[in-house]
Amino acid sequence: MSIEITEKSVIFKRFLAVAYGLSEAEIEAFLKIMESKEGKNVDTISSELGISKSRASLILKKLSDAGLIEKEKSGNNKGGRPKFMYYVNKDEIRVKLEKKANELCDQLKQLISSLG
Repeated sequence: MSIEITEKSVIFKRFLAVAYGLSEAEIEAFLKIMESKEGKNVDTISSELGISKSRASLILKKLSDAGLIEKEKSGNNKGGRPKFMYYVNKDEIRVKLEKKANELCDQLKQLISSLG
């Protein structure tokens, strides 16, 4: 039995929501960054999701704090606050997500076995 791509996408989004407590917008931002080769900045995420820059900044901070994305200073700053590019280290995120999935499965198995 094979699972179609859309069904896999739904399962993955549900996993992110449960495992990391992410909202739909946070999940979409994560997926957009993950699909990007060069990363995304606040302006791009804001534009692509149709949200304010301040909301995009909060989303990116939450994803970064959760260890799902990384940030680095962008090289084209012209004074003012530093600009950052956000990206996903695909090798590291695969390991993190697998570990988190295994932890959740173990917890669920323990919960189910404790039902009496």
